[in-house]
Amino acid sequence: MVYYSVSVIICTVNRNHFLQYVMDAVSRWQYSFQELIVVVGPTFDDTEFVLSEYKSIIDKTIFIDQKNVSAARNLGLKAASGDIIFYLDDDVIPPDNWIEKHLQIHLQQGANCGCVGGAVIDKTKPSFSLQFDCGVNSLLSESRPVLSADAQHDYLSKPNWFRSIMGANASYKREALVKIGYFDEFFEYFLEETDICLRLHQAGYRICNVNAPVEHYVQPSHNRRDRQYLTCWYSLAKNTTYFALKHGFPRIPLPIFAIRLTGLLIYRCLLRILRLKFTHNLSNYLLFEYIQDSIVGVRHGWKAGIKLYNTQSRKIAKVGIKQSKLMLNGE
Repeated sequence: MVYYSVSVIICTVNRNHFLQYVMDAVSRWQYSFQELIVVVGPTFDDTEFVLSEYKSIIDKTIFIDQKNVSAARNLGLKAASGDIIFYLDDDVIPPDNWIEKHLQIHLQQGANCGCVGGAVIDKTKPSFSLQFDCGVNSLLSESRPVLSADAQHDYLSKPNWFRSIMGANASYKREALVKIGYFDEFFEYFLEETDICLRLHQAGYRICNVNAPVEHYVQPSHNRRDRQYLTCWYSLAKNTTYFALKHGFPRIPLPIFAIRLTGLLIYRCLLRILRLKFTHNLSNYLLFEYIQDSIVGVRHGWKAGIKLYNTQSRKIAKVGIKQSKLMLNGE
């Protein structure tokens, strides 16, 4: 019988108040995992005090001096020994059978299952609406986060769309993450899980759904003041541009690529910033600051994406030249 060991990794920054609730939940189902790792970012609250109350169930505590969720997840991954990695956000409460439900899917789907993801319920909204369920993304990072199973199937039948997950409810095969080269640390926040899903898919792994919804209690952070008031416009613009160049640029005709990426950036950044002017009485100073952050983000994402594209092109060319030489030599 196949058996998977489990490592749970919690990445946290300045969330000591809600972290207490997360740790209480983890302590209730500590029997279901073999290892608990906590990665603590540059924090100025009582996070360490909160963690000291749960030291009996924490196997490793790792400190990182930067606010980069991909770097934090990579540190946790490199320290983990479990076959299956569960990344638990510090504002998410999973059900008590969360790990059990995910493991059932991993066991049913076998070695080709690289990631399992489930629904996320936004508990900060009065209606407790779905934030994610059966979602998909495109090669440009366009997102359809909530779909029925049939609608998801329709999208997956189209070119350039793939099944994705939300990091608040996901588990991964550790060997799959290692094989594809860990999280891309250019994504310090936003699209890091989308990038992982696409790279797993490209490596031949499957992304599978699980019926185990988690509760997301969206908390303020350095990236947002509330559910609508984001402050991370640089990251959103930079990572959207970089993702599109990394994955979509080689496969989508340039005119279509340019039009769709421009439209996505306008929708994802500019229009949402302008909406804050009315929903949160945003000052003109902050309005122009956020727009400027977005412009700088696009420029940095474009520069990094083009550099990556050129590097990949040179590698492909070298492989082609090597193969041609082997053919000419009759090997």
